[in-house]
Amino acid sequence: MSPSIVKHLILPAHERLLGRGTLRYLWQLEQSQWWSHRHLQGLQEAKLRRLLIHTHRRSAFYRRRLDEAGIDPARARLDDFARLPPLTKTQITEHAHEMADPKTPGGLFPYSTGGSTGSPLSFMMDRPRQASDQAARARTRRWFGIDLGRRELYLWGSPVELTAQDRLRALRDRLANHRLLDAFNMTPRTMSRYLGELESFDPVHLFGYPSSLARLFRFARETGRPIRAPSLRAVFVTGEVFDRADRAVLEESVSVPVADGYGSREGGFIAHQCPLGAYHVTMESHIVELLDAAGRPTNTGDCGEITITHLDALGMPFIRYRTGDMARRTGEPCPCGRGLETLSAIEGRKTDMLRTADGGHAHGLSVIYVLREVPAIREFRIAQRPNLDLDVVVVLRRELTEAERGSIVRQLKKRIGGDISVHLNVVEWIEPDPSGKYRHVVRLGESPIGPPAPATAGRSHLPSTAT
Repeated sequence: MSPSIVKHLILPAHERLLGRGTLRYLWQLEQSQWWSHRHLQGLQEAKLRRLLIHTHRRSAFYRRRLDEAGIDPARARLDDFARLPPLTKTQITEHAHEMADPKTPGGLFPYSTGGSTGSPLSFMMDRPRQASDQAARARTRRWFGIDLGRRELYLWGSPVELTAQDRLRALRDRLANHRLLDAFNMTPRTMSRYLGELESFDPVHLFGYPSSLARLFRFARETGRPIRAPSLRAVFVTGEVFDRADRAVLEESVSVPVADGYGSREGGFIAHQCPLGAYHVTMESHIVELLDAAGRPTNTGDCGEITITHLDALGMPFIRYRTGDMARRTGEPCPCGRGLETLSAIEGRKTDMLRTADGGHAHGLSVIYVLREVPAIREFRIAQRPNLDLDVVVVLRRELTEAERGSIVRQLKKRIGGDISVHLNVVEWIEPDPSGKYRHVVRLGESPIGPPAPATAGRSHLPSTAT
């Protein structure tokens, strides 16, 4: 499809059909990124007041929190904002009905996420919030000279069985010059096919999990196949910590910029690297705080938990939401000239690749997605033994039904393949690694987390099952 047709006809028609203002918001972001930092903070404060006034009127949950903190929404300042207690995933789950505004113009749309934290979360999203995130993403592509409508190849997670809605999205992607390759199916055979599709599609930009793209490029190098994509202008990654080894593989394989983005389905499009390497926070739609374990702001250069407020999420606001991810703030403006605040590094997210029975690798999210869709599961950890068997520990909201247990085992076996066993054990809590970090997908025997003993995960109160 002609990029001009996509940009000027298909995308505007799609946005009108959905009742979204993505393109208008993008134009605004193109202007505001050059504002001074102080001017951007003024915008944040104005949008914060709008958000707090709305939530005080429409949300019983936030009305209580604001009143208890002694905050007048109409006079709120960024400094006052910190008096509100941070928001956790558990609170979102328990108070979702009090947080969402069912009368939001344009309606609310259900989403769920487990991500690399292993703690499933269901929430609602409105159209303005969708437009905000989409526009922020499009702006970062323009930082690298890539306009709307250009060919983009995704190496991303896709469902094992396509529903009618998934097929509709696939049609939309084709019309928008997007193509999706399944990051959950990284066997030598499929990777060989992916390299062929990369060459035939000739994308202008690649997007995917860094570990999956690195795996594909390593396979190309090992098999002597060059990366042929003459139109390629940039590679964008997200979804996990972008470690140096994977970055080196990507940068050695293509002679174009490689940039990392940070966000989440529940948190939105939070920060992205510019061509000079700094992570720019999307200040127009997000307030980003870095907090220590006691909830205090960290000093410049110190690592803190990313705590976000999405200023455009009125349908179901997340105000001072603790993401569980870690970062460091630079405190210095970027030489690129944008007034957006910067982070120096994103830390604390890591999803391991799992080995499959046919000699390939599956992204860790392929098994996370199995467990995150089970309403009874609050938290989980999945460990793969050297023989490919899986040890799964779960913390429950309620007892699993036999049907749920059977479905979990079948789907996990399908992801790995072969005659593996899945050991499912229910515990009261899941302990962190000795480092203090929570890793929810691990490969035993390849990391210093100790032997594969279910007892290390927490106190069990139900017998394990192995199938």
